[in-house]
Amino acid sequence: MKKIKLTKKWWTLIISAIIILVAGSVFLFIYNSHRVLTKSEYIKEVTYQKEDFDDLMNKYFDQIVSYNGTKEATEKLEATANKFSEFVEELKKQLGPKVPSEASNHYQSMMAAYDIYLEAIDMYKKAVPKPLGEERTALLKEAENKMSEAKDAMKNIK
Repeated sequence: MKKIKLTKKWWTLIISAIIILVAGSVFLFIYNSHRVLTKSEYIKEVTYQKEDFDDLMNKYFDQIVSYNGTKEATEKLEATANKFSEFVEELKKQLGPKVPSEASNHYQSMMAAYDIYLEAIDMYKKAVPKPLGEERTALLKEAENKMSEAKDAMKNIK
């Protein structure tokens, strides 16, 4: 008889612990998802996101350099280019409501720079599959100039 009561006691403790963990996790999620970040938290988040963006950019440029004209290479290039749009949209959705008021100008400038990056990436996406020739070279040069503009915009954020 004692063995059954002990088992019920353990089950009650385990279920209670699980309920407390789930409730605590939900509370933390709700608290963290709706609060405005401090300036230092914002800077950390922006830095991490920029590192992720740069990693994706390096992957994209590797694909451009190794592009061989096959259908698979074109699809891979387009899929990676689409990840940039998803990245920027997710950044707007996740970070936008949490931006502290003292960093709002920085956030606006940063998002404008990311928009220029998106234009440059789109230009590369259109230029790379073109056949070798003057048109492709001119389009790649335009994309390169747009990429330089985006990098300058990102460097000059205040």
